Order: sequence, then C-alpha cells, then structure tokens
Amino acid sequence: MLAEVIKQVRNSEDNAEEITRRAHTDSKRIVQNAERKAGEIVQQSVANAEAEARRILAAAEVEGEKLVVPIRERTKEEIAALQAQARQKQEPAVEMVMERIVKIYGHS
Repeated sequence: MLAEVIKQVRNSEDNAEEITRRAHTDSKRIVQNAERKAGEIVQQSVANAEAEARRILAAAEVEGEKLVVPIRERTKEEIAALQAQARQKQEPAVEMVMERIVKIYGHS
C-alpha cells in the first residue's frame, strides 16, 4: 500500500513537472508571438507615419506654391515698372552726358 502511495506521488510529481514544462514552453511561444506582433505593429505605425508626413509635406508645398505665385506676379510687375522708369530716364541721361562731353572738348 505504501508503495502504491509513493508511486502515485511520483506520478503526480512527474505530471506536475510536465505541466510546468508545457506551461513554460507555451509562455515562451506566447511571448515570442507577442514580440513579433508588436514589431509588426511598430513597422506599420512607422510606415503610416511616414506616409502621413509625405502627405502633409506635399500639402504644405502646394499651399506654399499658392502663396508664392501672387508674390512672383507682383514682383514681375514691379520689375517691369522699374524697367519702364529706367527706360524713360535713359534718353535724357544720355543726352546730358553727351552735352557735357561736347562742352568739355569744345565741339559744337
């Protein structure tokens, strides 16, 4: 009878050790799967963030271009106005220089 009880205790201990080993193996597998899934989630999040950043940058470039176009037009108009003013003053300036040159050298 004592031998039977000892045998049952050993069987119970063996079963407990086997359950512990399986639990340990299962927990390792679960942790590995969780780490893999976490890595996938991180990669997906990074990809989504990069795509969002590209979208925001493209929108900012479009918005910036909308702001630049009127400035370019206004600048072109100002340049044209300054060139016109310079052309109007060019002929009188040339005449004044020619008069001074002629007066200095005495040619009339």
